[in-house]
Amino acid sequence: MSRIQKKKPFGEKKKRDVDSEGITDAVANFSGSKAVTPTGLQKQKQEKIIVDGKSGGPNFFQKTIDFFREVKVELKKVTWPTRKQTTGTTIVVIIFVFVVAAFLGLFDYGLSKLVQVVLT
Repeated sequence: MSRIQKKKPFGEKKKRDVDSEGITDAVANFSGSKAVTPTGLQKQKQEKIIVDGKSGGPNFFQKTIDFFREVKVELKKVTWPTRKQTTGTTIVVIIFVFVVAAFLGLFDYGLSKLVQVVLT
């Protein structure tokens, strides 16, 4: 769906339906909401879920396998930094830590001397 959406007719409002893949938009009437039919992907996910006989919910092991499968897919999308970028960023962070440590050390030393002067 595009960022700029057409205006809805007066008798309709925008309703957000949250599913496992994200947020899908649906339009419902004020008089009564229409049933939102699941998309093909949602139907496939519903069919993939193995139902545990006791609780009626998804099987724990199947949910774990699905989780790691989705993690693998997401990790393939990551743009990893190069070795040069990583070392450069690490050096900048270490230098910044030393600068802040020196500033706080000097500030602490100055305040401790000030307190000593006031108390004596």
